[in-house]
Amino acid sequence: MSAPFTDSQATTLTYNSAEYFCTSIVRNAEGAGDLTDQRVDVSTLDLASGSCRVYQDPPLKDCGTGGADGTITFQVDFYGTEEPPLNQSLDLLIEQKGVGTDGADVEIFNGKATCTSASTTWATGEVVTGSATFAVDE
Repeated sequence: MSAPFTDSQATTLTYNSAEYFCTSIVRNAEGAGDLTDQRVDVSTLDLASGSCRVYQDPPLKDCGTGGADGTITFQVDFYGTEEPPLNQSLDLLIEQKGVGTDGADVEIFNGKATCTSASTTWATGEVVTGSATFAVDE
């Protein structure tokens, strides 16, 4: 299926070998968290009234699903001919075609990701429009 409009960035997404034409991409990066908000209150009842609480670092820390670097997700508005499959770790390629040096394609992301949610509208002519969220696998 060719794009019915001219996109100056020619951005496409290929997920599980199906190609989607992107109309909007948002990249979200979530940090692993701040250890200071995970400190444990180890105060005892023998503290005098008005004393400061006593805290220590936790024995384990929350790192988020992406490990020490946190998580990365892509929220994409698209159109294509099918809905992306959910809850499967599959190959995801997001690229801009022909915009690099000497007309080369420019990769935005290339790796494994899981489509965690999708909302689609089935239009006439077998065109599917929608939005999807892809969580990058660790």
